[in-house]
Amino acid sequence: MKSMSIHGVDRELARRIREKSAEYGLSVNRTMKKLLGESLGLDNEKSKPSGEFDDLCGALPRRVGEELAALLSEMDMVDPEDWS
Repeated sequence: MKSMSIHGVDRELARRIREKSAEYGLSVNRTMKKLLGESLGLDNEKSKPSGEFDDLCGALPRRVGEELAALLSEMDMVDPEDWS
Protein backbone atom coordinates (compact mmCIF):
# COMPACT_ATOMS: atom_id res chain seq x y z
CA MET A 1 0.00 0.00 0.00
CA LYS A 2 1.32 3.43 -0.92
CA SER A 3 1.91 6.13 1.70
CA MET A 4 1.43 9.81 0.85
CA SER A 5 1.97 13.07 2.69
CA ILE A 6 0.06 16.30 2.27
CA HIS A 7 2.06 19.43 3.08
CA GLY A 8 0.83 22.95 3.75
CA VAL A 9 -2.67 22.08 5.00
CA ASP A 10 -4.23 25.32 6.24
CA ARG A 11 -5.86 25.54 9.66
CA GLU A 12 -9.42 25.69 8.40
CA LEU A 13 -9.04 22.56 6.27
CA ALA A 14 -7.35 20.73 9.15
CA ARG A 15 -10.17 21.79 11.49
CA ARG A 16 -12.85 20.59 9.07
CA ILE A 17 -11.10 17.24 8.62
CA ARG A 18 -10.91 16.78 12.40
CA GLU A 19 -14.62 17.62 12.67
CA LYS A 20 -15.47 15.03 10.01
CA SER A 21 -13.23 12.53 11.76
CA ALA A 22 -15.18 13.01 15.00
CA GLU A 23 -18.48 12.85 13.12
CA TYR A 24 -17.53 9.58 11.42
CA GLY A 25 -15.86 8.15 14.53
CA LEU A 26 -12.74 7.44 12.45
CA SER A 27 -9.10 8.39 12.67
CA VAL A 28 -7.98 11.45 10.71
CA ASN A 29 -6.09 9.16 8.31
CA ARG A 30 -9.13 6.97 7.60
CA THR A 31 -11.34 10.05 7.28
CA MET A 32 -9.00 11.59 4.71
CA LYS A 33 -8.93 8.34 2.72
CA LYS A 34 -12.73 8.17 2.86
CA LEU A 35 -13.14 11.79 1.75
CA LEU A 36 -10.60 11.44 -1.07
CA GLY A 37 -12.14 8.19 -2.28
CA GLU A 38 -15.64 9.66 -2.25
CA SER A 39 -14.53 12.80 -4.08
CA LEU A 40 -12.96 10.65 -6.81
CA GLY A 41 -15.97 8.39 -7.10
CA LEU A 42 -14.12 5.32 -5.85
CA ASP A 43 -16.03 2.51 -4.21
CA ASN A 44 -13.87 1.47 -1.26
CA GLU A 45 -15.18 -1.96 -0.28
CA LYS A 46 -12.89 -2.14 2.78
CA SER A 47 -14.65 0.77 4.48
CA LYS A 48 -18.16 -0.50 3.82
CA PRO A 49 -19.86 -2.31 6.69
CA SER A 50 -21.50 -5.60 5.85
CA GLY A 51 -24.37 -7.43 7.40
CA GLU A 52 -27.96 -7.08 8.37
CA PHE A 53 -27.57 -3.68 10.05
CA ASP A 54 -25.54 -1.87 7.37
CA ASP A 55 -27.91 1.07 7.37
CA LEU A 56 -27.18 1.69 11.06
CA CYS A 57 -23.39 1.33 10.95
CA GLY A 58 -21.73 4.67 11.47
CA ALA A 59 -25.06 6.41 12.02
CA LEU A 60 -23.89 7.84 15.35
CA PRO A 61 -20.57 9.40 16.25
CA ARG A 62 -18.38 7.12 18.38
CA ARG A 63 -18.75 9.33 21.49
CA VAL A 64 -22.56 8.99 21.33
CA GLY A 65 -22.21 5.21 21.16
CA GLU A 66 -19.90 5.25 24.16
CA GLU A 67 -22.33 7.43 26.13
CA LEU A 68 -25.21 5.12 25.22
CA ALA A 69 -23.21 2.05 26.25
CA ALA A 70 -22.43 3.70 29.61
CA LEU A 71 -26.11 4.48 30.17
CA LEU A 72 -27.14 0.92 29.31
CA SER A 73 -24.36 -0.76 31.31
CA GLU A 74 -26.52 -1.05 34.42
CA MET A 75 -28.78 -3.37 32.43
CA ASP A 76 -25.92 -5.91 32.54
CA MET A 77 -26.02 -6.02 36.33
CA VAL A 78 -27.85 -8.89 37.98
CA ASP A 79 -29.69 -8.18 41.20
CA PRO A 80 -29.60 -11.35 43.36
CA GLU A 81 -32.92 -10.27 44.89
CA ASP A 82 -34.59 -10.85 41.51
CA TRP A 83 -33.63 -14.55 41.69
CA SER A 84 -34.67 -15.36 45.26
